[in-house]
Amino acid sequence: MTTHEPASRDQLSIEAIPPALLDDPLAYIFADHFRQRRLCAALRHHAETGHVGRAEARMIVAYLRRDLVLHYRDEDEDLFPLLLRRALPEDDLAAALGRLAQDHRQVRQSLEAIIGALTGRPAEDPVKLARGMCKLMLAYAASEHLHMAAENGIVLAIARIRLRREDLKAMSRTMKERRGVPA
Repeated sequence: MTTHEPASRDQLSIEAIPPALLDDPLAYIFADHFRQRRLCAALRHHAETGHVGRAEARMIVAYLRRDLVLHYRDEDEDLFPLLLRRALPEDDLAAALGRLAQDHRQVRQSLEAIIGALTGRPAEDPVKLARGMCKLMLAYAASEHLHMAAENGIVLAIARIRLRREDLKAMSRTMKERRGVPA
């Protein structure tokens, strides 16, 4: 089993990140990227088989509706603006961060289509996936892998160098507020 594969071919496991990790917001975002890779692996698997069990479909939908939305907000509202303020000219981050934020906006339509496919026909178990949906799920997973590679390899690497302690504390505070975790 690789880090790109679900724990089981039959059941996706996306463990919650311990709230204490919010004290280190960059580590939290990095950990959430691991969860996203597991989700992408599950989507690829289901696209290849053409179906997904109802229980797993509910877990995927819950992650997409809540956790992924929070993750995008963490990056778009906290990480990217803070990093732009602290970046040096040689970091050349403005265009890259703009593209990553644009990716977050553009993917919404695909995510809504995936959610619709997984929540439609609630009595159906397993949920059968149309060929077009399978292609969309594969495209989404491939796109997310490239997106996360840029975030991990460029954005988080530079953030670890450029962001100050007070930046990270502010980020931690807003990320906790977003999740209803006491500061």
